[in-house]
Amino acid sequence: MSEGDQSVAGGVETLKVPPGVPDEAHDGQREWIAGLEEELRKHRPAALTALLTSTGLLRVASVGTAVAVQLDVSAFSGDRPSGVAIGLVGASQAITEMLFAPFMARLADRYGRSRFLVGGPVIGAVGVLLVALATNAAHVAGSRLIEGIGAAAFVPVALGTIAAATSGSQPIRARASGAFEGATLAGYAGGFALGTFLWPSLHRVSFLVLAGLYLCASLICAVWVRNLRPMHVSPLRTVLRAVLGPGPMRSFMPAWIACFALLGAFVAHLPALLRHEPVPGQTLMHHFDARFIGVVLVTWVVLFLVGILLWTPYLSRGRPLAIMRRAVPGAWLIIAALVVINHVPLAAAPAALPFLAAGVLWLAGFGPAAVAYLADCTEQLMADRAALMSFYTVALAGGGAIGAVLGGVAIRWLHADGLFLLGLLLSALAFGLLAVVARREGEAGGRSAAVALAG
Repeated sequence: MSEGDQSVAGGVETLKVPPGVPDEAHDGQREWIAGLEEELRKHRPAALTALLTSTGLLRVASVGTAVAVQLDVSAFSGDRPSGVAIGLVGASQAITEMLFAPFMARLADRYGRSRFLVGGPVIGAVGVLLVALATNAAHVAGSRLIEGIGAAAFVPVALGTIAAATSGSQPIRARASGAFEGATLAGYAGGFALGTFLWPSLHRVSFLVLAGLYLCASLICAVWVRNLRPMHVSPLRTVLRAVLGPGPMRSFMPAWIACFALLGAFVAHLPALLRHEPVPGQTLMHHFDARFIGVVLVTWVVLFLVGILLWTPYLSRGRPLAIMRRAVPGAWLIIAALVVINHVPLAAAPAALPFLAAGVLWLAGFGPAAVAYLADCTEQLMADRAALMSFYTVALAGGGAIGAVLGGVAIRWLHADGLFLLGLLLSALAFGLLAVVARREGEAGGRSAAVALAG
């Protein structure tokens, strides 16, 4: 097998494996793992449906809790919350998700992924129940730390299992990557809706409902995902070299973290900004009704889902890295539209909405392409798929935590305009970093081709 391509039997379109990923698996081990993954692919429809459904439910519960917590903390402070306090509470769940994901995924590869798919959501439910008992912001943040451990146990393992189930076919992997991002975004939409609609009606009881969703995700995986056997994992130094050594993952991670920091800044602060008491010169800070905020955020996510559907055919036949670079400028159009809306009278704001919608559709291609790119990086270390895919969670949670904290500082400085300025800087940084990744990948591919010709 060459380092740049993976041949696929049966005329299925070839996966393009990014050059530079280490490969130390011997033939016997690779054949044994391939046999296990082939067994998984026989039950691919049921497994993928269960994993995607559970992913959506987990994100509904997580984001719903985050939104309800924002409204809860806002109520504590008379609807004048500190942006820094909101940011720290929003970052708490992401911090443990980021720190624990690689360790949980490594254990899942070694001891069997099934128990983590079932147990992770249970831990998340415990964290949400503790949020319901919290009496101040510090208690809320501590409870959300536990919730983050549950996400760390589930998300990378689900991604590793999806990567295994789609190995060998770029079109299937493209559709699964789009479906995973779609399930995640649908979870965000459901979480926004539940958080903003449940909390005004039920207050602390809403956290019991959200904990129940975690338990539903656990039950679905227990029933519909086949028992996944332990793997003979690679030495830890090999996995670390794949991530931290010269190669595609080390080059790609900073760009991904920057994009997720952009997402995290908006997710952590936009509901509280829209709910904030009116601020002169800031149209979006208008003390909007909580239910209206939910409708706005759900509409935003629905546009992302439509964008993913539009981008998926291109991802099925194109290189993920190129698609990511084409998608990032959509963020600039979004930010430009938001700046206009924030500085015109509220009655004139609808004129900018078509540009805002176009930007969301444009940006939507980034997520599925990034998931597919990372899945391609696992093809050389099949026994360690969950461990490698855990860096999706590291990027999502780490970027989210960075964005939540920086967003709080930016809002304290310039209100909503500070958030938009931060978004512009992060998206420009991501675009520049992706250009560096493309150049390095081209250089590595050229060296691999030269070695092959010399041989």
